[in-house]
Amino acid sequence: MKTFIQPGETLDLIAPSGGVVSGLGYLIGGLFVIASVTAAEGTVFAGVRVGVHSLAATTHATDQAFAAGDKVYWNDSTKKVTATPTGNQIIGFATEAKVSTDAVARVLLVQRRSVAGTTIADVPTAGSATAALNAAAINSILAALEAAGINVA
Repeated sequence: MKTFIQPGETLDLIAPSGGVVSGLGYLIGGLFVIASVTAAEGTVFAGVRVGVHSLAATTHATDQAFAAGDKVYWNDSTKKVTATPTGNQIIGFATEAKVSTDAVARVLLVQRRSVAGTTIADVPTAGSATAALNAAAINSILAALEAAGINVA
């Protein structure tokens, strides 16, 4: 097939500011990858985008536990996985339980899906009670899609 380039499990990408370190996670745009090599900023590196990985995890006395199958998010500020969805990007699912104080989690990487959309500020019949209810319902649906890992921005 003339259009096929590669399977896509590993991608050649350009290392971001500060470079990359083998085995650590990075967000390249909306794509989450694990660097398979250490590379300087601006150079090409191989980023793994699939599979189960053991990643550094946020710890807390009570609110950072995962059960197998729970959604796992990436905190790009701390460069750790977290159970907290707010402000973080979903990167996959826990493959085994993690207690809140564990500093490592096993994660099956699942790339985020994107669809066009945004929040609804108004609908054509703005001002009516029905319009406000419709906008609220649509925004709730969009928020649920975002929480499920479907980017609606």
